[in-house]
Amino acid sequence: MKGLLRRFMQGVFISVSFVPVSAEETDVVKVDTVPRFIYSIGGGAGMNHLFNIEMRGEKLVKRGWGGAYELFMTSQANPLDTTVSVYDRVFGFPTLEAGVQLLDYSHTRLHTGDTPYQSSLGYVWAAYIGFRRDIYRNKRWSFGYGLENGLCLSSRPYEAADNVDNDMIGQHLSMFFGCNVFAGYRPMPAMELSVGFEYKHVSNGATDRPNKGSNSYGLTVRGRYDLNRPQSDKGLTFEQRLGRLQAFRRTPFDSFMYLDVNATVGFRTMYEEWLLRRNYLSEDDERYHDGKIALHTVWSTALVPMFRYNQVHASGVGLEYSFGGYVSRSPKIEREMGLTGHYRHSKHVLGIAAHHEVYYKQLSLAMSVGTYLFRQHGWIQKKYEPPIYETVGIRYYPKFFKPFYIGYNLKANGGKAYAMELKVGLHAGHWRLRRKAK
Repeated sequence: MKGLLRRFMQGVFISVSFVPVSAEETDVVKVDTVPRFIYSIGGGAGMNHLFNIEMRGEKLVKRGWGGAYELFMTSQANPLDTTVSVYDRVFGFPTLEAGVQLLDYSHTRLHTGDTPYQSSLGYVWAAYIGFRRDIYRNKRWSFGYGLENGLCLSSRPYEAADNVDNDMIGQHLSMFFGCNVFAGYRPMPAMELSVGFEYKHVSNGATDRPNKGSNSYGLTVRGRYDLNRPQSDKGLTFEQRLGRLQAFRRTPFDSFMYLDVNATVGFRTMYEEWLLRRNYLSEDDERYHDGKIALHTVWSTALVPMFRYNQVHASGVGLEYSFGGYVSRSPKIEREMGLTGHYRHSKHVLGIAAHHEVYYKQLSLAMSVGTYLFRQHGWIQKKYEPPIYETVGIRYYPKFFKPFYIGYNLKANGGKAYAMELKVGLHAGHWRLRRKAK
């Protein structure tokens, strides 16, 4: 009897000892051995050329070729990780990038009129973050697009004394924006070489004058090396990635509506004040060409009903009210210009705009296109400010304060920079348009 009891207890012990080694927990061990993100380092170099513009009746750019150089680090969600974010699945495992760029415009030459020398853009150093996404990929080749945004420092902005024809960049600190399409090739799983056609834009968002902005295009060759690519990942093909996406358990997205309520403070200079100093004052006036333009604020608020119809996209139409106290300066400037027409002025502006927002985790790209329902800005409105306006910017949604966001916008009138804006807002309400399936 004792022997039978002893054998029974041994069997129970053996059974219990094997309980923890379940299939589910084995999977957990495997997940822990796979890095959640693949990190890379890389660099690139290329040639670019400035887009020409017309100033004072002639072409401004006399020599437009320059160079572009960059160093960067990237992070990409690992397709082998079963805990990957739904946003990474939807975008097909995009690459996030942070880096620095040097745009060498030192050999460019700008000149108009009878200026006794040629001006230059000098060097532009940019610190940026980027988003790159493959549209197609197999084991060797990839094709996709990228977006970049950041701050930059210009070595040779406009200067009345010795750089007077630089109508493109008006101050040292500016904003940088870039976009590109590329083709990549992997000679080995951990290394990628690519060539891309790129567009780069530098502008201070009308916070100083002049501000025509520098726009350039060109080709860039890049290389990057993965620091921690798993041995089991030999370069997943597009079909393999698609298979992994389909293997994940997806929860159907329930579309809903919400109200975007936000407040904005914008910073801008008056274009008419710049024109006065550049074209209307006499040369013996101490303000002539000095470039010392006052910076003004514009306060705005908006109510935008939005419809979020899938995981990453939301659209809507809303009203925006703005107050610009600086408009009271316009009549005086018009009198100094010698204008005799009767122009209406108001500090109040009302507009209506279509909005669209693209989400990625706690970030979003927000943009809008609108028209003015009421605006009276005097002579400058009829001459240089068309009735269409656009905004584009980035928003950040803190995890600890989920309904709220902070962000910034670049606002333009008909493609011409109008103001740089800082924005705070919240999503009020959460109205589902259909019931959850049981």
